[in-house]
Amino acid sequence: IKGSLYITVIDSGVGMDRQTLIKLRQKLVSTSKTSSKHIGLYNTNKRIKLLYGEKYGLRILSRKGLGTSVRIILPIEE
Repeated sequence: IKGSLYITVIDSGVGMDRQTLIKLRQKLVSTSKTSSKHIGLYNTNKRIKLLYGEKYGLRILSRKGLGTSVRIILPIEE
């Protein structure tokens, strides 16, 4: 997204399989209460979207055996 700040945190851990990643992404956009297991990700994503709009927030990528990356996308305010 043009005019955005990207912060990416990457780990080289065990990663997630496709189904687990899909479920996590669904929980991030869910309007119902989320489990306490991912409450930090959910709250962070929700607050960013409320403050800056739907195109900003968290993006999560993961591959089993390779690791996971979480990208935070924020607008650059002038």
